[in-house]
Amino acid sequence: DKGLLFVPCVGPGYIDTRIRPWNDANTRPREQGGYFNQSWAAAAAVENMPAISSVAITSFNEWHEGTQIEPAVERAGYEDYAPADPDHYLRLVAAALAACRSRHAAPGP
Repeated sequence: DKGLLFVPCVGPGYIDTRIRPWNDANTRPREQGGYFNQSWAAAAAVENMPAISSVAITSFNEWHEGTQIEPAVERAGYEDYAPADPDHYLRLVAAALAACRSRHAAPGP
């Protein structure tokens, strides 16, 4: 209506109590990708919107906040994706993008 652009944001989870011990109320467990998938589904289900053309991932490579999605291996003090493989979140992103593309693809002849 107002000509504004809305870009929904998704995230893999959040835990920054290692650097902000008082902030545990904002912790969002990763749930082996469940939180990320739920966030992506909510972004894709925004009503009264034309097809979503952009989604922001909050945040990439924020290891101190436990929000990284890049390949991860176990390292003291940081979350990995066990029991999933190091590329788990990149695979989730690829699957979410593929699902969005197929939903918004132009109908065939």
